Amino acid sequence: MDKRRKPSRRRSEPRRAVRGQWFGALALAVLGVGGSAHAQSVRVTPTLDTELTWTDNASASRGGTAGGGGSDWILEVSPGISVSRTSGRLSGSLSARLRNLLYADNTDNNTSFLSLQGSGSFEAIEDLLFLDFDAGISRNNLSAFSGGAAGDPLASSRANETRTWSIAPRLESELRFGESARGSVQYSSRGITSGSEGLGNQSVDTLSVNLADPGGFRFFGWGVAYSRTESDGGTAATSSRTEETVRGTLFANLSPQFRLRGIVGHESNDYDNGREDSGSIVGGGFDWYPTDRTAISATVEDRIFGRGYDFSFNHRMRRSVWFVNASRDLSSTAQELGNAFVFDQACLSLVSNPAYRPDVTDPTLRQLLLLECLGIVSLRSNAAYVNQSVGGGFSLLGVRNTLSFSVTRADRSLVSNISGLLPGDDFLNTDRVRTTSATVAWSHQLTGTSSLDASLTRSESEGRDDPTLETTRLLGSLGVSRTLGPNTQTSLRYRYQKAEGSTDYTENAITATLGMRF
Repeated sequence: MDKRRKPSRRRSEPRRAVRGQWFGALALAVLGVGGSAHAQSVRVTPTLDTELTWTDNASASRGGTAGGGGSDWILEVSPGISVSRTSGRLSGSLSARLRNLLYADNTDNNTSFLSLQGSGSFEAIEDLLFLDFDAGISRNNLSAFSGGAAGDPLASSRANETRTWSIAPRLESELRFGESARGSVQYSSRGITSGSEGLGNQSVDTLSVNLADPGGFRFFGWGVAYSRTESDGGTAATSSRTEETVRGTLFANLSPQFRLRGIVGHESNDYDNGREDSGSIVGGGFDWYPTDRTAISATVEDRIFGRGYDFSFNHRMRRSVWFVNASRDLSSTAQELGNAFVFDQACLSLVSNPAYRPDVTDPTLRQLLLLECLGIVSLRSNAAYVNQSVGGGFSLLGVRNTLSFSVTRADRSLVSNISGLLPGDDFLNTDRVRTTSATVAWSHQLTGTSSLDASLTRSESEGRDDPTLETTRLLGSLGVSRTLGPNTQTSLRYRYQKAEGSTDYTENAITATLGMRF
């Protein structure tokens, strides 16, 4: 369980904002330049997505203000482009759309903004030096208590915009000693720029060094890992945090399918209002692969913040996929946001509705992506915290029907009583935030060119030391999709959402969609 952590020295806000804005364009340029030399491996696809929505609460997606915003028609016209490269030393994909939303009555809500997701990897020196990168721009509510549900396709408020970028050069190669020894050195830099004053701007810089040979002495193996993370939370109270860990691991290979791990190490951080805290790490775990379709891994450690653990179970059958995971570790919003794919607002719709994602035609992959979308971060904070989370789910895969279910719980506690948090920070009035959510999704293949799908998500967020701080959300959708041609899809969808607590509103919406690829 060698998790990474936080940002670097404080940089000026303009510099970070500019760097985050041009990174997406740089990634697109890199893919394009790589493609000029190997055009046969690059695919460029212009797109045009159009939507017409009727809603009985036009303000719901812009914050869910009490009293509602009345009914309205909303037209969206979103030209875009996707670039992908799947062979050679440079691989990756990038998708960008210019979303233009026009309101029939509430014209003050008209807006245009860029939505972008991309990631890739470049092998600069064969089998030695690699460069990983990703970028994302989206508008999606991250707050546990205020605003609409995560996944609302009309969450177009500028305060919900989040821009991320990450670049990570790494050295990785086989070592010249031992039978299977490998070593890697990686430096990663991630930046976040947000329109929300509760999240602000953050950065995370991490240096990690790993040496390991799990089967070096046949029955025994070894591993050494070092990590140093510098983070800037964006506020005076939480800026310039530093964490450093070093671990040594002894492996006992009891069989090709079962391996024990013993762990000793040391860690230090200054998360407690700048005061340095340090202590030893002692723990153990195992990795078990009882079949080719089953993987179980568990780690438990004594840490300076208490007991940390990481457990995962994954099992795939001919007609089903199952998973369970649980963990407790130091974390932050910047770390949990992770991969840029998660940022795409309307993530659930993008996966379940083929009109948005015609490239995801495999029902198994679509449902797995759907479950991944459920991990959308539901916390807006600049502080470091201990995250205790547990989740599980399954997908039942039939010939024409797929049923998925997932439940997650995240219990996040501040590392210390931090002062000076921004006004919109979810930890401003509580030291502990618990969020529980459950989702059930079903899809049915009507014909070879049409499908029916439905999903229902219920989430509840509460401040554990403030009974008045509580929000319950419900988001449901029912839709039918049809392929009109090789590059054209259409759909009709009904959406219902409701929020009670810190935010109160209900909304009914009907959306017709036409998506084209050229």
